[in-house]
Amino acid sequence: MKIIRQHSRELLILGLLVFTLTLGQLQRLPVPWGAQYVHELVLFFFLFVKRQAYVRVLMQAWKKTARSGRILVALTIGGVLLHWCTSGESRAVLLTMRAFLYSSTALVVYQTLANRRKQVLRLCLLASGVAMAVTGILQYLFLPDVRFLSLFGWDDHYFRAIGSMLDPNYLGIVVLLTLANLWTWSNKLPPKLLGGVTILLSLTLAATLSRATFLTTGGFFGLQFLQSRRAKAKLLNLQIIIATVVIICTVIVIPKPTGEGVDLLRTSSIVSRITHDQVFLQSHTFDPIKILFGNGIFSSPRQSSETDSSRDHGLQANNFFVFLYQGLGLVGSALLIPFLIRGGRAIHQNEPIIAFVLVGIFIHAQFNNSFFEPIVFSYWVLTLATLAKPKAEK
Repeated sequence: MKIIRQHSRELLILGLLVFTLTLGQLQRLPVPWGAQYVHELVLFFFLFVKRQAYVRVLMQAWKKTARSGRILVALTIGGVLLHWCTSGESRAVLLTMRAFLYSSTALVVYQTLANRRKQVLRLCLLASGVAMAVTGILQYLFLPDVRFLSLFGWDDHYFRAIGSMLDPNYLGIVVLLTLANLWTWSNKLPPKLLGGVTILLSLTLAATLSRATFLTTGGFFGLQFLQSRRAKAKLLNLQIIIATVVIICTVIVIPKPTGEGVDLLRTSSIVSRITHDQVFLQSHTFDPIKILFGNGIFSSPRQSSETDSSRDHGLQANNFFVFLYQGLGLVGSALLIPFLIRGGRAIHQNEPIIAFVLVGIFIHAQFNNSFFEPIVFSYWVLTLATLAKPKAEK
């Protein structure tokens, strides 16, 4: 009975975690050091409940880490601490701690939860993503003009779905993750329900009018279509075709009033991103130490001009590779990239559709560095945590 109560408590906490994630940026708490999210407090509580397993899992993971991985960890921690000591800026330290919190929680879930309970968590993530999509559609229909959000430090979007994420780019990638999650249930859900939810999510994707999301979606659909053809998964290929048609038709017919955000041919945002990332690249130009070892992960060569620096996305590079180079240098990036490739292959062997949507996030991260946006970060690491453990690990 004690074990049953413990498992029920864990699932209850994880359910609360997923519910708070559904609130997106609405669960954001302003604090003196920037911002905190309610779901992070839930993560801390979950790790407190699992504290013994947490320590055990971390120790086992460290023992299994290769020498190159340990060197990478040392370089990352050393770079962040050195940046803190020399600049007095604690933001990079706090963001590194956040990344460790998210990743280590996902590792504990992956290592300690039974596969059946992982499926419950994945189903909760699916329900959460669908709820975010519904919120986005309702906002688009009844509150398309959200330019007033600029008064609170957010971008002023007009006739674009932003939902509880308050940003069309990040809403789009969460919805795409949800679509991939949905399709992992294609053999378990009634075809009509599967098709209906696919259409709903596709409508939300289209309403974001996010070009990065469209490119990401195209990459994900292409990879999954080829995989489904090889596996002769006709139902899944049908869903891909339906989603593609819905997205294209919706983008064509939805209103596009005057405004740069709804102009799919706009160039100013592209120029702005390139110019912004050039600043990060130039910060290393004449410093061989920074070229080799970076300036510390999550560090920034510029100071925020906003009162709440946590909302200033300009403090990070937009491109994922520029972000790695600026933070870890050539040495750290060279150590990390092979690890990412090996991890991607392992995920593909376990569940290809999850690997393909991660490739999609990788594409998206070339424009928005979306891997580390707190809500998106939580969704994709928790999705990875629901993967079944290979027999060799059991």
